[in-house]
Amino acid sequence: MSRLKVFKAMLVVTSALTGVGAVQAADNEIEEFVVTAGRRVQPAADVAKSIAVIGEEALKEGQYSFVVDALQTLPGVAINQNGAFGGVATVSIRGAATDQTVVLIDGVQVNDPSSVGGAFDFSTLDPQGIERIEVLRGPQAVLYGSDAMGGVINIITKRGGEGFGGDTFAEYGAFDSLHLGGNAHGGTDRIGFNLSASFKDADGISAADEADGNAETDGFESLNLRGKFHAKLGENTGFELTSSYTDSKNDYDGFAFADGAYKLSDTDDNSTSEEFSLAGRFTFGLLEGKVSNTLSVEYSSIDRKNYAGDIFTYGAEGERLNFDYLAIAELAEGWTLTAGAQHEEVKAKTVDAEAISTDSLFGTLTYSKIKGLTLSGGVRVDDHETFGTTTNGELNASYRIEGAGTQIAAAWGEGFKAPTIFQLTFACCGFAANPLLDPERSDAWEVGVKQPFLDNRVTLAATYFNQDTDNLITFTYSEGYQNISRTSAKGLELSLDASMTDTFGITANYTHVSAKDLDTGARLSNRPRDEFFASLRWQPLEKLKANLSVTHNGNELDSSGLTVDAWTRVDLRASYALNDMLELYGRIDNLFDEDYQQVLGYGTPGVSAYAGIRARF
Repeated sequence: MSRLKVFKAMLVVTSALTGVGAVQAADNEIEEFVVTAGRRVQPAADVAKSIAVIGEEALKEGQYSFVVDALQTLPGVAINQNGAFGGVATVSIRGAATDQTVVLIDGVQVNDPSSVGGAFDFSTLDPQGIERIEVLRGPQAVLYGSDAMGGVINIITKRGGEGFGGDTFAEYGAFDSLHLGGNAHGGTDRIGFNLSASFKDADGISAADEADGNAETDGFESLNLRGKFHAKLGENTGFELTSSYTDSKNDYDGFAFADGAYKLSDTDDNSTSEEFSLAGRFTFGLLEGKVSNTLSVEYSSIDRKNYAGDIFTYGAEGERLNFDYLAIAELAEGWTLTAGAQHEEVKAKTVDAEAISTDSLFGTLTYSKIKGLTLSGGVRVDDHETFGTTTNGELNASYRIEGAGTQIAAAWGEGFKAPTIFQLTFACCGFAANPLLDPERSDAWEVGVKQPFLDNRVTLAATYFNQDTDNLITFTYSEGYQNISRTSAKGLELSLDASMTDTFGITANYTHVSAKDLDTGARLSNRPRDEFFASLRWQPLEKLKANLSVTHNGNELDSSGLTVDAWTRVDLRASYALNDMLELYGRIDNLFDEDYQQVLGYGTPGVSAYAGIRARF
């Protein structure tokens, strides 16, 4: 490990042991409140936007090796991965492109500024140390700026402050896979820390599908560190420091000339990736606590290197620096103003270009004086130093019928995506760079209803959405990058959450998306029309829990024009508590050995078993 890697890893640990943090919601409110929808703590039942939450208990019971596996269980979220164990993993929300989603870790945007479209690669993101994941679907430009055309994924890590304690686990399974990790926390509500670490190593499978004659295994190795520290300096004053670090290496297969054709084949390609984020936030109150203010400095970086064997072939480095001010003011009874300003700088060191900055002002006004009714509207102005100024707005309404529990919600919002540094500067093959690219723009609306039954034991929800996108940036070998495409995505999300008895329950969701190119009428690639997920929970004994899940992904159109077949996978999980401190767990993935591909030509694991032990202290 290089000196720089050691320094960043030490900084994560140091931030957990010496940092301090902003005031947050109490732990017993975690399941009832969300923060991503309005950049403030608010009841989930009052949110008009479509938001899904994966809590710590769900992450634990799901036994997910990677965060991307958990995201695949949510409505409206589609996953594509170029092979397992370190293959590039991207997320599409409601038919939007994979680079049209903002990804945050403790509020720090970690999208890759050095990549072509600025997407985030989920392949190395480990769930260890994560308290909850909030996924906000639909355009969110007002509060989150550029890239949030499809939605926002906010990963919130654990926070200390309840005395000293922690947990640890060890897991071994198929493909000689070893997964180790632990979490430690300490302190009080006034000052505390949380530190988590995990390590994963696997021999893996062939990234190029074994069914096509590829037999070489492609291994994966990663180290994840996360730290969060807080200090409450006064009744309405606090400071928080958060940091994360990931160092990974994976083997992958590339394209080679074999059997008279150029195709995906066994190669000795491999890559390394180092990802780092750091944020400091100072929170203070004004006017006897009626105005909460947060000043933040946020930094993230990524350093990727590709090799053919031991020969370096390509590298990319990106950095993002953000200065943020956020104010939440209780103007009067039932009226809340959320407003702020941002200055962001992004840089791709691989390209010979200066950093690009964006200055932003935004605000949303929320009305909730009438019981059950929540109305909000907002606007954002962004001044991008390359393409100029853009303005985006949103309107949201939610009404909960007292007694019946019925919630009706509607939302309209705009989104935009600034061209990346790569798109603005790339020149090749006889064409010049195009510094005059405009931002991609989207306009979307949705309407939904949620209804509880049987004393809230069963909840059904349905949401219809429609999103149109203009000025999509498209690449051609004759003209380079141009704003020439228009797309549309509309569909339906259905969900069910039922606790039939104290020992048996079911969670299920179905998503239908029709995503097409409005210029040609063609179906958009890498977007399944239909997705289904169901999980049956059963607790036959007080100490024994079991979970059987079914994941269905409809057929997709590959970028080559060929079709990726639909697939259905069944997974089984179980855990047994030996006592209050020790728990055994195990799972069988792909129980019926489904042979399928997520991306054309790339293999996926067959039936595979894993077992582990958890300990709390």
